[in-house]
Parts: sequence; C-alpha cells; structure tokens
Amino acid sequence: MSSPDSELAIYECSTCGELRLSDGEARCCDGPMDTIETTVPTELPDVEEIMHDVFDISPTELEVCRQVMAAGETTIGELTETIDRDQSVVNRHLNHLVDLGVVAKTSRVLPEGGRVNVYSPRSEEAVRRQLKLGLYAWCLDAIELLEEVNEEKIAMMAESADNDESGSGRSMVDRLLARGDTS
Repeated sequence: MSSPDSELAIYECSTCGELRLSDGEARCCDGPMDTIETTVPTELPDVEEIMHDVFDISPTELEVCRQVMAAGETTIGELTETIDRDQSVVNRHLNHLVDLGVVAKTSRVLPEGGRVNVYSPRSEEAVRRQLKLGLYAWCLDAIELLEEVNEEKIAMMAESADNDESGSGRSMVDRLLARGDTS
C-alpha cells in the first residue's frame, strides 16, 4: 500500500499507448510505462463540485457534515436547530453521510428513558480513505463510460463515412449524443 504522501502520476505505454494512473512505477506490455504530463486543459474542481458530482452531496448536506465535524458529537435535534432545516431533511442527509462512511451513528440510552441517535465525525484517516475510495470508484466508472463513448464514436465514424453520400444533415457529434441519451 502506498504512503499517504505519495502522489499519483499519469503513465503511458510506449508500445500500445495505454494510459494509467499510479502512485509508483506502472507496467504494461512487459515493460515500465513512461510518466507523462497531461496536455488536456482542465479546470481545477473545488470541494463543493467534487462532493456533489462524485458523492451526490448537496450544499445543505455539506453544511450538515461540517456541523457534525465542528460539534464532535450531535443529535438530529441539535443539528436541526443549528442549520435551521426540517428534521426529515437533516435525517436524510445524516443517513447519506453515514452510508458514505464520513459520519458515525450510534444509539444512546437516555437517562429519562428512550434512545437517541448520536452522530459524530469518523477519524480524519477514515474519512480520507472513504472519500479517496469513492473517488477512485467514480473515476473507474467514468473511464468505463468514456471507453463506451469511444466505441460508439468509432462505430459512428464508420457509419458517417457510409452516410456521407446520403446527406443525413446531422453531425456525427449530434448523432453520438442522441445515441448515448438513454435518460
């Protein structure tokens, strides 16, 4: 396992052109891959974008998470007062944060009888690991999606060459996007 301080780099196989992310030497085609610098222009994401896009955490849910971390230990009732949201909304957000593994939920017996759920932040290391694991899983899904698009693009290019004489009027990009739209 890599150390928390190791950095990911992009590697390319000089034989087949395969790309990989790795925090150490990557191998392909029975040899080491070369480290490369990306030339693809990208925008740096901010925390809110990552949390929303990768983990489906809304700004309100991020506020709930921050309040749990600041409080150290809290209940739904206390959070409802702090962030001025309906208890059902806070409960839904807390359950999602528990599912993500960034907040722990325990049940405590009250002195006057009954039980209350108490929420507390998980350790920094546990949260970092869960978020990194989730991000890596998301990246794998995104890469798979891009591979599917590339396969469709190749098919569309072959189809486009056949249809050029027919004058379909739709660009290859329009047709590709229409084909991939399953929502």
